[in-house]
Amino acid sequence: MLAKLKQKFKSPATDKDVARDMEREEALKQLGRYDTQFLIDDSRSMAGSRWQEARDALAGLAKTALQYDSDGIEIFFLNAVDSGRTVKASFSDEDVRQLFASVRQSPGTPTGRRLNDLLTSYINKLETAGAKSIKPLNLIVITDGEPSDDPASVIVEAARRLDEGKYPLAQVGIQFIQVGDDSWASKALKDLDNHLGTMNSVRDIVDTRPYTGQQLTAERLITMLLGGINRRVDKLENV
Repeated sequence: MLAKLKQKFKSPATDKDVARDMEREEALKQLGRYDTQFLIDDSRSMAGSRWQEARDALAGLAKTALQYDSDGIEIFFLNAVDSGRTVKASFSDEDVRQLFASVRQSPGTPTGRRLNDLLTSYINKLETAGAKSIKPLNLIVITDGEPSDDPASVIVEAARRLDEGKYPLAQVGIQFIQVGDDSWASKALKDLDNHLGTMNSVRDIVDTRPYTGQQLTAERLITMLLGGINRRVDKLENV
């Protein structure tokens, strides 16, 4: 997969590049051990260019994730709860466009409520079945970062339950991808990333990344797909 990406972006092939490609390929193979879910912000604040950026980000990320996850991935929306679906490897860019065209943007950004729905459902299953029979969760949230409720308390409660159950640190990861350039929203997401765990004495399960329509290079794909579950990807250069 990484070899194809390299060819696409036409980076010079050196011994160092080959070594880094192998390292990145190994990193992406982690996706096969996870259930990957995407949660898309469909609030009215996402209208216009932000909606297009979210669509483009999902298209690139989903295409790569499906190369490594034979079970498929799940896509959910904040407000359009009935529009969620599980998709397999045949999911195309056109399918993404049609999916986004079918969703009507709504008032309110209930990030906390929808995170609570997904995290509570997952952790309940985990506590009932046990970690060995349930794949870890890689939850990727694409949003402009302006919640109308309190996602922080939801994340803290989920982290606390994971700590109490003594589950592996990589059992659940949440990656926020911010579209748009709202500075207040950026700060709010960074606070979730940098301070939530230490301030509440719980594990850190959050990473954040900006996306403003840049080309999805190999490095960006990796950090966006793995940032919530593998802190080592933060060390990748040129992201």
